Amino acid sequence: MLALALAATLTALAALAPPAGPKPSWADTVRPEGYAAFLPHTAVVEVDGKVAGKGSVQVEVADPKRRLHLRVSADGFEPEEATVEAAHVADREFTIVLRPAGFAKRIEPGDASATALAAAELWRAGRVDDAAEYADYSLRLANTPLANRVMGDVWRKRGDREKATRYYTMYMSISENAAEKEEIRAWLLQDRPGDITIPAK
Repeated sequence: MLALALAATLTALAALAPPAGPKPSWADTVRPEGYAAFLPHTAVVEVDGKVAGKGSVQVEVADPKRRLHLRVSADGFEPEEATVEAAHVADREFTIVLRPAGFAKRIEPGDASATALAAAELWRAGRVDDAAEYADYSLRLANTPLANRVMGDVWRKRGDREKATRYYTMYMSISENAAEKEEIRAWLLQDRPGDITIPAK
């Protein structure tokens, strides 16, 4: 009898409950996110005045009409600021490339040539890691001669002859700068540690 009474009560409560609405779709429960990447990777990223991370951040786009204010800064680089509508960064990548301090030209994210020039500027300033990062980014955009030269110089300084040779060889094949080629060719022809020299007969 108790079981029958309990069943009758549950049935009555179910009848009083509002009908269940349609099950939310996956798209309704997952909010789109914007992914923002920055060079250099040490850059401090602020979103609407609050530090959000370094190098890259993910921003949840709750309101596509919301305007996001980004500020990116790093030691030795000119800071950059941008205001973007959230809908423009939802489910896509937004990139900012900082200019080295004193570098006159603004660097557009897709400009391989400007990024290679910045890499060369960083190399001349003795900032090896930053130079490598910018040259690598340039090469992911296009096979620029200058970026190959910088990467060759970087790996030569780091003591990795194999990698330096690979980048120098590419530079030699696509560059028209004869003066620089001679210096690199002389280095490539140097005896390596462990090489065996066979005297001419």
